[in-house]
Amino acid sequence: MDLGMTDADYARIMEEANASALEHDRQQRQKREEALAYVATIVGARKLKHINEFIDDCDYTCEFEIADSHAGNRQDEPGTAFRYIYLDQYSNGGMSGDDFAGWVWIPLPKGKYLKFHYS
Repeated sequence: MDLGMTDADYARIMEEANASALEHDRQQRQKREEALAYVATIVGARKLKHINEFIDDCDYTCEFEIADSHAGNRQDEPGTAFRYIYLDQYSNGGMSGDDFAGWVWIPLPKGKYLKFHYS
């Protein structure tokens, strides 16, 4: 099928798209690192460990920030040092129809929340 572009055009477009994706990933890593660096200054080692484990269990995460308020519904998280989260979740489709995505707010001291998106 002729898409009306040369191989060089296609290669350039793909290279630009790849560079953009890599930059996006770099920015998201930086947001996560900055947010967790702040969290590390206001919580103990046990709570920080549980927060990191919770994030790691969420698959793809992005848009980390420290928030002054939360949305979503409270969801208990037994066995964690933070005890509960606030969750605004929606169906993300997927092959099985039961994939979810949404926003998480983990309560922190001083009325702050670690907010991030997961999918």
